[in-house]
Amino acid sequence: MDEIRKKHIVKIPLSTDVTIDGVVLDYTADRVMVLISNNGLQAARNLKELDEIPVYVHTFLGIKKMISTVISELNDKNCIVIENAPSSPVVQKRRFVRVLSSIKFDILKGNKIINCVCVNISAGGIAFYTKDEGIKLGEIVKIKFFERDFEKDIVCRAEIIKYDDGVYVAKFFDLNKYDEDKIVKHVFKLLTAK
Repeated sequence: MDEIRKKHIVKIPLSTDVTIDGVVLDYTADRVMVLISNNGLQAARNLKELDEIPVYVHTFLGIKKMISTVISELNDKNCIVIENAPSSPVVQKRRFVRVLSSIKFDILKGNKIINCVCVNISAGGIAFYTKDEGIKLGEIVKIKFFERDFEKDIVCRAEIIKYDDGVYVAKFFDLNKYDEDKIVKHVFKLLTAK
């Protein structure tokens, strides 16, 4: 996979209810070393040399898939080595390109300011985490992005549509075209910087 880089997030679905999560530690033209997350260790122990597995990688050009072969089984450092195979097309259902980002922004709730950190962003929405536990699923929130990231402050409303493992997902619904263009510009800047 030409798009693969260090620190990219990897998901290896083994069945409908078991997915191994990991991150790329290193790669060459023919192999990839993946650090397996703690919650995927049990399933990763079942992977054997020469097993064929589907691998999804969250690259800066979107989610890419490859059918890979296990080269080295799980070691004592919680890593496996898999074949770096060519990527196959993945159908993107999203209208906007999504990229990993770590910008900081605020959610404004009345007189309260909730500090948040982005996980990924597109012109359609944002995934983020926060230490504040006052955000509820289905809630409409006001988000404030800062000039340092978008050339101007942007304030818009968004609905919290998902919460999973400490990460919230919010869908923007009142971005004006000018502010949407600023977010798209930020996304493409991140894509081309890698």
